[in-house]
Amino acid sequence: MKKKLMLGTLTFIGLLTLAGCGSNKLSGDYTGTVKFLLMESKSTLTFKGDTVTEKQNGDTTNKGTYKIEDNQLQMKLGDTNMTADLSKDRKSFTLKSAEGLAGFANGTKFTKEEK
Repeated sequence: MKKKLMLGTLTFIGLLTLAGCGSNKLSGDYTGTVKFLLMESKSTLTFKGDTVTEKQNGDTTNKGTYKIEDNQLQMKLGDTNMTADLSKDRKSFTLKSAEGLAGFANGTKFTKEEK
């Protein structure tokens, strides 16, 4: 009886640990429309594992990594650092700051594409 209880407790703790490990990851495609002057450009960020790939008009433009801390999404795409506010349900985020020309995208909301 004690062995079954102990095994059940260890299994429960293991499942909680695994669930917690995956909570700081995103997966799938997030799309936003970047507006600059009179032009608009659709941009898609694809998250897989700890990597992120940027695509514009179907072509890969940048690859990088990301991490999540306290609902803040921090990305490094190529040489560019970007920070975004992640929604609580993790179905969207809004770019808060970006370096260089990527700064034109500040304020852009990216929404997860449901498949």
